[in-house]
Amino acid sequence: MIRKSLPATNYALVSLISVLALAILGAGGTHAAAPLPPAPGSTGPSDHSLASRATPHTYRYAVGPQGFPKEINPLTGLPAEDPQLLERRPIAIKVTNFPRSVRPQWGLSLADHVYEYYIGDGMSRFVGIYYGKDASRVGPVRSARLFDEHLIRMYRAVFVFGWADDPVLEFLTQPDLLPYLIVERANNCPPICRIGPRGAYNNLYADTTQIGAYLQQRRTNNDRQSLTGLRFEAETPKSGHPAAQVSIRYSAISYNRWHYDATRGAYLRSQELHDETGEEPATAPLTDSLTQSQLSAANLVILLLPHRYYLRFSATDIIDQPFEGEGYGYALRDGQLYPITWKHAKADELPRLTLPNGKVYPLKPGNIWFEVLSDLSRLRPDGAAAWRFDFVLPKE
Repeated sequence: MIRKSLPATNYALVSLISVLALAILGAGGTHAAAPLPPAPGSTGPSDHSLASRATPHTYRYAVGPQGFPKEINPLTGLPAEDPQLLERRPIAIKVTNFPRSVRPQWGLSLADHVYEYYIGDGMSRFVGIYYGKDASRVGPVRSARLFDEHLIRMYRAVFVFGWADDPVLEFLTQPDLLPYLIVERANNCPPICRIGPRGAYNNLYADTTQIGAYLQQRRTNNDRQSLTGLRFEAETPKSGHPAAQVSIRYSAISYNRWHYDATRGAYLRSQELHDETGEEPATAPLTDSLTQSQLSAANLVILLLPHRYYLRFSATDIIDQPFEGEGYGYALRDGQLYPITWKHAKADELPRLTLPNGKVYPLKPGNIWFEVLSDLSRLRPDGAAAWRFDFVLPKE
């Protein structure tokens, strides 16, 4: 189904890349400044690859983007703790981030992938993708948006959500997607239940351990799906730029920071404590109420996508983020930042990520957080080995 959105304007992305390049040159680093990534299929110098060497790790040194062994989770590049969990569809669950009273949320630390994107009114929201691990409580579960259709198709996933506005439901309830939607009903607790005071708004939670049985009861296909497209390597690519911290500002009320912890080999998330007042924004570690651990990511992937107004209301807007064709972005792992190109050629396949030289970008084995920003968003240096992304919406 084709979405007819309001007219949108195309903008060049040169400013984003230029800021990165100028900052690297000004810092006097040993790396060459990063040029605008070439279009997919172009050639460049060979990247560093030791995929043929033996490895002492318990997982394969390099795996993907195709040919994943049966016991390897194609979303993390790691062996599944319980390989039987891979014999199912991924589970996508919509999790709220506002109001701030919903924090700390439940279950996000156990997701293989998490997407964060702008939903309007200054707020961002999450979608957790659960495949190699289960979580007994995920939420609070909230309403869907247009972007979620892309995720359902990409992951061939079951989608758990709280409901949606009619224009959004029009796309989610297409015949090929309808069997894989789970919303609250009178008789489906578990897998999706109200927990907490009666009449509360943010008290809907999902249990991924109960979803398989529920789908079987509904006679919904839950067979293992082909999830190819991502490449994982233990070795850190040599072409990165130092990035010990990255800040992402969606609005004056929604911003977060990721600090690289070398001892854990992961980026740790902090979240804003109050509305931005012009001073240095105050943040605090964002934890998981289920595991009591700070949210972390082996990989951060920043996707720069067009943002368009699908509908505009006096109270709020419905925003469309087309995830088709190809575009630019950034990836972070091991304290390094890399300009990348993303390509999403087929709706039911995961995006392909490539380096500026055209080689497949190697993700670090582990979980991934995807931060979805507009292609108008601004990047600037934010101190030594630190970067800041400012989300920008189109004016019309």
